Amino acid sequence: MSTDNGLQAERTAMAWQRTALGLVGVSALLLHLAGGALGLSLVGAVGMLAALFVLLQVEARFLHGHRNDVAESPMGVWAVRGITAATVLLSLGAVVVVLSGGG
Repeated sequence: MSTDNGLQAERTAMAWQRTALGLVGVSALLLHLAGGALGLSLVGAVGMLAALFVLLQVEARFLHGHRNDVAESPMGVWAVRGITAATVLLSLGAVVVVLSGGG
């Protein structure tokens, strides 16, 4: 029997918050290194929006589950897929910056 009822959802929410923080960091770096390139700036902006979405979604679902005493995932299936796509897009943008000698 576990003595930390409800803490699993809190740990998962915190993990998603760390994911959003990572997205913000990479997005900010990509925006900084874009050097006016519209494509890379757009990728960085999408990353920032994805991070904001993650933070808002996780907080809303965590609070809803906490108030109603229900165990639900902090992120829905489609949200996870969207964040995965945004992460891949950011990674490709970072690869372009590195290979082009940006910075």
